[in-house]
Amino acid sequence: MKKSIRPPENWQDFETLCKKLFGEIWGCPHTIKKNGRLGQSQAGIDVYGKPKGETEYWGIQCKGKDNYEDKKLTESEIDQEIIKASTFEPHLKVLIFATTASKDAQIEKYIRIKDQESSKNGRFEIVLYCWQDLVDLIEENRDTFNWYVNNIQFKDQFDVSITIDTGHDNGAIRPKFLKTITTYTQNPPQKHDFNKHASIAWMFEKPKMPFGKTNKSWCKLVITIKNTGSIVLEDWKLRLTFSNNVKKLEDDSPRPNIFNLSPNYALCTTWAYQEDRLVICKPLNNSPLIQKDTRSFTCYCIPDFDAEEVTVKCHLLARNFDRENEINIIVEPDYEVELLVEQVYSSDDEKKDITFSEWIIEE
Repeated sequence: MKKSIRPPENWQDFETLCKKLFGEIWGCPHTIKKNGRLGQSQAGIDVYGKPKGETEYWGIQCKGKDNYEDKKLTESEIDQEIIKASTFEPHLKVLIFATTASKDAQIEKYIRIKDQESSKNGRFEIVLYCWQDLVDLIEENRDTFNWYVNNIQFKDQFDVSITIDTGHDNGAIRPKFLKTITTYTQNPPQKHDFNKHASIAWMFEKPKMPFGKTNKSWCKLVITIKNTGSIVLEDWKLRLTFSNNVKKLEDDSPRPNIFNLSPNYALCTTWAYQEDRLVICKPLNNSPLIQKDTRSFTCYCIPDFDAEEVTVKCHLLARNFDRENEINIIVEPDYEVELLVEQVYSSDDEKKDITFSEWIIEE
């Protein structure tokens, strides 16, 4: 894996990488800072912060080599940066040299000597990380690894877009619920049929009920993955994790019925796991996804009656690549109203109750 992680293409991205990496290592991703701006005196420090549990600042001098200017980090360069870092205020506890240059035994020896000299003089500790050392750290720190590989290094190679179509222009889901309003009164009116059944769009229909019944609360989701990168995606699958306010999930696999008692499950491309609020999508025959091509999968959900927004965490896993993102879906319930009246014999018992349930109809 180390051979596939190359240095950033410019020194600005290298500084950003160092900030991200050491922010994760030090446990201070929100307080680690770049020092000043281009053209300002930086006292030999490009990035600084206080590692978690520390009371003094640690500083990083970012030295981009090979792809930027010089090939190697030199002893004179180290001396100059140490002198500059000694003027940083407040005083540093640790000075780190982070470089894209390859490991060099002579330079590492020189750093050890300068570290001892600095310690004897009561000044900061001096540490060197060459590119191979930084790669080890990148691979050990998952957030930085995913950020660097997905967003910086391989963006021009691996990339995908993941979308969810709900069938509505605003991207919302519109589950059909039964809203039952029960009035308890001493003087009930004559009986009437208060049910009013409206026509329902195709996005609500999911025949998972016994023969002759349909649950109109199901919302259909069509998930589309497009390979927007320049490399074929192989051995890939998509995991969709739904937020806690989704009460039911279903996949699009065939179900036994009176016309087909033994459906072919080998043709399934989605699998729903209700307890984990998880849907897994995989292509038939593990087929690759070539550049600019798309795959679509279908699943169904029923949100809680009081849900206003559903969050879907999408995690694409492929050979040498993975991508995570979140999609938020607005919930706009559509209610079928049922009016009920119950007679009571005391004014103290008069009240109105409202309950919600899934809307199941006879076909």
